[in-house]
This record gives sequence, structure tokens and C-alpha cells, in this order.
Amino acid sequence: MKNRPHFRPNPYYEDLERMEEAVMSILHNLEMENTKIHENNHKLKKEITFSRNLLSQLLMENTCRKKLVPLKQESKEVHLDCALNQKHLVDFNKKDKDQQRPDPASSGLRKCKRAGIGHTPVRELPEE
Repeated sequence: MKNRPHFRPNPYYEDLERMEEAVMSILHNLEMENTKIHENNHKLKKEITFSRNLLSQLLMENTCRKKLVPLKQESKEVHLDCALNQKHLVDFNKKDKDQQRPDPASSGLRKCKRAGIGHTPVRELPEE
């Protein structure tokens, strides 16, 4: 051991090692901060996309509602017209039945078309 020369550390080398550790620590902190910022940026992009889609949906819904109001009014009018037409039809059918008189030719007998002669009794169905 005594024959071995004494190694004396270089003070500049030790300073460089300390500076390297400080720089590497700063680099690590910056990389971690960059990762967090990147993740936050990604989340914000998702929120922006969601907000834009939501805005588009709200605008579309508003447009549909504006178009729906006249259609609802028109539907009510059509239902009223349909109800009136049905009432008139029922009234006309009643008047038509009242105006029809029993015809002696339609007393339940019909000419037999196959034979060409004679009459065939036809059973009348009860009215509903």
C-alpha cells in the first residue's frame, strides 16, 4: 500500500459531478412537468370536443323544437278535421239509412244467375 501513489481528487471534477446531479434533477422535474402538462392538455382537448358536440346537439334540438311547434299545431288541426269528417260521415250514414225505404224487389229474393230462371231466397244478415 505504501508503494501505491496517492490519488488526489480533482476539485473541478467534483464540481462537475455536483452540477451534473443538479442538471439531471432539473431535467427529471421538467420531464415530469411536461408529462403532467401533456395529460392535462389531452383532458382539455376531450372537454373541448365534448363541449362542441354538446353545443351542436343543443343547437340541433333547438332547431327541431322550432320546427316541431308548427307541426304540433298542424297535427291538432288534422285531428280536428278528422274528427269532424268522421262525425259528418256518421251523420250522413244515419241520414242515408233513414232515407232508404224497403224495396219490394229486395225482400230477400234474388234471381238465380246460374240457372237463369227463378228466384233463390237470400238470408238477410242482422245489422250491427
